[in-house]
Amino acid sequence: MRDDTWLKYAALYWPKMGRLRPPDYPLLDSAVSTRLHEEGWLVDIQPPEWAWAEVGQPFLTLINEHAGTLRDRFGLDRIDTWGVPAAEAGFGYAGDRRSTGRTDDPAARGAVMWLNPRFGFVHASEIGPEIVAAAVEAGLAITGPGRGGTWVGMHPELASVYTCALTERVALDNRLQPITDQELPHTALSGWTLDRLVHLLVEPPAAHDDRPRPGPDLVDAFVFLAFATVVPANLDAVPVEKIIEIRSKFGAELDAFRTYVTEQVQGFAALEHVRDLAVFQEYLHSEVQRTVSARLAELRERLRSVGLESVCALANVKSVALPPLAALAAETAGMPAAFTLPAAVAACVVSAPVQWRRQRRAALDESPVSYLFRLEQEISPPTMIDRLRRVWPA
Repeated sequence: MRDDTWLKYAALYWPKMGRLRPPDYPLLDSAVSTRLHEEGWLVDIQPPEWAWAEVGQPFLTLINEHAGTLRDRFGLDRIDTWGVPAAEAGFGYAGDRRSTGRTDDPAARGAVMWLNPRFGFVHASEIGPEIVAAAVEAGLAITGPGRGGTWVGMHPELASVYTCALTERVALDNRLQPITDQELPHTALSGWTLDRLVHLLVEPPAAHDDRPRPGPDLVDAFVFLAFATVVPANLDAVPVEKIIEIRSKFGAELDAFRTYVTEQVQGFAALEHVRDLAVFQEYLHSEVQRTVSARLAELRERLRSVGLESVCALANVKSVALPPLAALAAETAGMPAAFTLPAAVAACVVSAPVQWRRQRRAALDESPVSYLFRLEQEISPPTMIDRLRRVWPA
């Protein structure tokens, strides 16, 4: 997990998150992911053998049928032309170990230093041995030892496409939702067929490709925009303990919001077929405005109507609630109304919060977006009205 802010967003919505992790895979978790792992929200899933066996078949066919074209674009001997900026490999070791595939021209191809920072790496346990052998033989990959076993180094795009295919296969066959903290232009939930791989990795990138492309996941995009209406931009500054507290405190409302999101996304599933990203975003903004922002405004207005959203409600306690209470007390006790006035004031001040709490609870229970309201109150910077609300919480 590379982005702690994205991880916090995910933890505010998804019940749990699984990540593919071989048994000996080295952990380089941040403090945030470590804490969420300890809490049981972040769960490790060992890559099943059936998954890489099934996902690997089209990749193996691709290598066997298009080795030359793939080598021209992703070959290890062309690493200086990849256009990939050198970045820290991130696995904490380097050395003199070298491993290269077969080369027709050893002098031209040269030896490739193991763990070159331009490589993308995949743990060998996530790839079938036949695919590794074919990729090494074709000059597309290298293998070498590291923490947690053997690693396979290759062009980052090859590594990204393969891990994407593996993750999506494991997720879909286990009724899970594949999500990522990175922008991936090549998701293919409709299936990683040989034709799809040829289009992505063999055919030259076109400046203007008219073929339909997979758009952003509707659930992810909808939830992100919905959260953007209430969650501050500096979520990175919010402690992970606060995220855990919110999940624990408002679990029922979160479940209701998830159900609501699923219903709304099903209602505009046709947006997935919109080709232009800008048009897709406008459609989605409109849907979020209609189904989330408007409902949130309705909830705030209802809360204002019961006196917990406005300071004016506190100021009007005496004039609105006192006369009926005072008259009732005088009639019941057979005393002059003037005599009961101080007691009635006290009764009003004590009972009003109880009544408001009951009404506020009902408003929140009935709203499908009450969880967003809770997020706004818990995470956004407090105002004076916020501090007044906390005197009489729901």
